[in-house]
Amino acid sequence: MIKTHEDLHQLVSTEIERYLAEHPEASITFEVAENNSCSMKNTQNDHKFVFLFARFGDEYKVGFALYKGYDPNPCWIDDIEHEGFDQNFMQILIKEHLIGE
Repeated sequence: MIKTHEDLHQLVSTEIERYLAEHPEASITFEVAENNSCSMKNTQNDHKFVFLFARFGDEYKVGFALYKGYDPNPCWIDDIEHEGFDQNFMQILIKEHLIGE
């Protein structure tokens, strides 16, 4: 469960490392921005996810956007409850959207 920006950064970077350990041919970078958002980018197809931890009223969520190629407009924007943003969810984002498309 994500409770802080640091939790978010740790989960994203750990799951990138886990994916790369199983798929050494892949190339994914990780970056933390000044506003505490973080991103992962597939350098082979230039797809990029940006993640942000935020509070909306009494709810805590992780928002994310997927950018494809060099298009400055995201093709997918969504959010998920902080309890649902876990290892399995991250692996789905990596395999099916960052790498797979």
